[in-house]
Amino acid sequence: MTCCDNFRRIPMLLLALDTSTRQASVALCTGQTVLGEYTWQVGNNHSVELLERIQRLFAECGTTMQSLDAIAVATGPGSFNGLRVALTTAKSLAFALQKPLVGVSTLDIIAAQHRDWHGPICAMLEAGRSELYVACYTVAFPDIGSHDENTEPAENATVQWHLRRLSDYLVQSPKEVSTLLQERVGEWLGVAGERELPTILFCGEISEASRQALRMHLQSPSAFVSTIESTRHASILTTLALQQLQNGQEDDPLVLEPLYIRRPSITTSTRKQPLLGGKSNRPAGQSQTEREEGALRH
Repeated sequence: MTCCDNFRRIPMLLLALDTSTRQASVALCTGQTVLGEYTWQVGNNHSVELLERIQRLFAECGTTMQSLDAIAVATGPGSFNGLRVALTTAKSLAFALQKPLVGVSTLDIIAAQHRDWHGPICAMLEAGRSELYVACYTVAFPDIGSHDENTEPAENATVQWHLRRLSDYLVQSPKEVSTLLQERVGEWLGVAGERELPTILFCGEISEASRQALRMHLQSPSAFVSTIESTRHASILTTLALQQLQNGQEDDPLVLEPLYIRRPSITTSTRKQPLLGGKSNRPAGQSQTEREEGALRH
């Protein structure tokens, strides 16, 4: 691999949207510059506040939507309603402006924010039902020490790091997470026999109860990122999206969907049953909830 392969020039102007949880973030970035970013606690007001923040962002940055080169969106897992707000907005803009669209998992974004960690990264979000959305990663950097000494990097070039996802996107209890890591992390990292495993970094928007449960079950060395440092930033989403665009990868707005992992459990409201003769058409024993349990708990 040559030095020029390791360094890329990225002139794109990209809008990134992330409303995966009660925390939201929007950013307008080029490949190397954050022109503007809003990150705030949105609660359940995703549909009310997102467009307002986008309009304000473009006005403050002195540019227009027509200047965009691409749009990126966090695809989840996360809040059922929150994910659909960002996806719908991003897909609508991609259609209207005829711009490329890139979807990136919210867990990928969480892990990428800690790309300087030299070891396994376990990204998490609350999933409800005392479970967590989980995916494990390492970060790979190019071997810039082996390049041709006569080749100079391009002006304003940047080193391209890449996430390497080690696991599937999962829904697990803290105990199951601990068991998974105990059984698989050595295999993932190529650590044979009884050699000491590196410290695992746990990060993401999770509750103190989940942190305590994980600490109780974990047997491997571990470290936890604080709640503030776990705040997601849409500018990191733009970096991951630009890497995909550089590799010729983009998503079809017609088929891009949220990554729920566990599908929403939506049934007939008990308040509406009198209008339906007081009976439910659901099979016996099926959960009677109106929305995904846990999807709005974070």
